Amino acid sequence: MNYTQRKELIVDLERIRGSKILSYILSDRETFPPNVPGFGGLQLANEPQLHIIDQLRAIGKSDKLDLFLYTRGGDTNSVWPLINVLREYCTKLTIIIPFRAHSAGTLMCLGADEVIMTEIAELSPIDPTTTNAFNPKEESNSKVPKGISVEDVTAYFKLARDRGGIISEAERLEVFKELTRRIDPLALGNVERVYMQIRQLAHRLLSLHIDEKREAQKFLKIIEALTEKFYSHLHVITRAEAIELMGEWVKAPSEGESALISTLFNSYAETFNLRTKFSLPDYMTDDPIRELKILGGLIESRSLSHAYVTAMNVIQRPNLPTNVQIQLQPGTPIPLSPMFGRAYDFTIQRAGWELNAEEA
Repeated sequence: MNYTQRKELIVDLERIRGSKILSYILSDRETFPPNVPGFGGLQLANEPQLHIIDQLRAIGKSDKLDLFLYTRGGDTNSVWPLINVLREYCTKLTIIIPFRAHSAGTLMCLGADEVIMTEIAELSPIDPTTTNAFNPKEESNSKVPKGISVEDVTAYFKLARDRGGIISEAERLEVFKELTRRIDPLALGNVERVYMQIRQLAHRLLSLHIDEKREAQKFLKIIEALTEKFYSHLHVITRAEAIELMGEWVKAPSEGESALISTLFNSYAETFNLRTKFSLPDYMTDDPIRELKILGGLIESRSLSHAYVTAMNVIQRPNLPTNVQIQLQPGTPIPLSPMFGRAYDFTIQRAGWELNAEEA
């Protein structure tokens, strides 16, 4: 489905909602083999901020602005500026979740006046994972740092105290020393900084629409639940759980809204082929090299459409064992053979947000 067709659905949803709609959809399509560039890796970030501002200026200021959001998460530092610029263009900000708004997407919801979740909508905990130069490196790639879950570090000390019975100051010091023998102290310092930041950010976002003095217990309950109480970053928070935790601020759509939200989301699922796994071997067949263009994200309204596009060349070759050598003329590609698996090299020509001139 192209932008012209999706725009009609956006206008229909605006009509029934009495609002203006801005869609922010980031693909999470799976691939075989995993991690093909351009698929499923796009996250919330500061990069598209100017495009979002262009969208908001085209929409104009309104009483009600609805952000139609689908994301697996991203950079928590992008949430505060995005929520604030959205709120500059409306009196009431609603986030509509047709399916997934995980991690930083859930954090965004804390800054909305209202959250509408369908019956299949998902939130998730907001406990972040930190990655910096001081982290331990991946065993499979010594250049790539491992992510450290902030709550995993907290749980380590709780485990020592509650399960191991380590209470004295001297024992706790030894527990800390053991951790620093495995993880650089500067990486642990970053964990503590992010731990404090995520709680402060959640607090500031809630303060945009909830009176902390009157609802201090609600503040604490929401922040502690989303950062600690679900115990797994992969936990799916259903609509029922969200309503129980956050109250009347989270709502189900009306019957008329539900049908249009589902239709609009299905149009995006069709555009990104979210229901099918992309198979690189099937795409390449026996060609040694092919061009590949991937749509990774869309930001659009009734006025404009911006697309995140990755364009690249894919080269496939036999995945020869290290002890196998083949003599070829210089410049001759190694022929593909059913005896060996296939390896792929990617040469990215361009990747980024652009005006959706082709109306993908």
